[in-house]
Amino acid sequence: MRILVLVLVLLVAGGCSSDDESPVTTPKINADGSYRVGTQPGDDAQDAVAAAVAALPVALSYDYRSLDKSLKAATALMTPAFAEKFTDTFDATTRSMATEKQAITSALVRAAGIVGSPRDEKATVLVYLDQVLVASKAKKAADPLKVSQNRVHVALRKLDGKWKVDGIEPF
Repeated sequence: MRILVLVLVLLVAGGCSSDDESPVTTPKINADGSYRVGTQPGDDAQDAVAAAVAALPVALSYDYRSLDKSLKAATALMTPAFAEKFTDTFDATTRSMATEKQAITSALVRAAGIVGSPRDEKATVLVYLDQVLVASKAKKAADPLKVSQNRVHVALRKLDGKWKVDGIEPF
C-alpha cells in the first residue's frame, strides 16, 4: 500500500565556498567527474543555494511524535505567505496521515544548483533529493526502506538580508 507523505529531508551540505576570492565562472569538477560544491557564480547565488539546501530537509521532514515542532522549524525558514500555505497543507494532509500511520520520513539532498542568477531579491534553486520512509505503522520491520528520488524547484526570496523559502514545486 502506498503512503503519501511529506518527507523529512536530511541535509548533507558541504561548504558552499569557492577556493578563490572572486566569483567562479567555470564549474569545478572533482577527479571522478562529479560536481564540486561552491561553483555557483557569486556570493548571492551561493547563499541562495545554501539556504535552499538547509531549508528543504527541515521543511520536508517530520516525525509523527513531534509534528508541531517540525512545522515550527520549517515555517521559520519560509516567507510569511508561503509559511501560511505550507501550514494549511501540512494540517490538511500530513498531520492526520502521519499520526494515523505513525510515519517518520527522511530525505537526503543529493545535489543543488542555482537556476539563472538571483534577481530582485529572488532566486530559484533546483534540488535533487532522495525521500525515505523510515518508519510507519503500515511498514513491516522486514520491509526495505521506501526511497523516492525527486527533483524540486525551490523559490527563494531575500527578506532582511536572508534567503527564505517562498515555494517548493516538484517536477
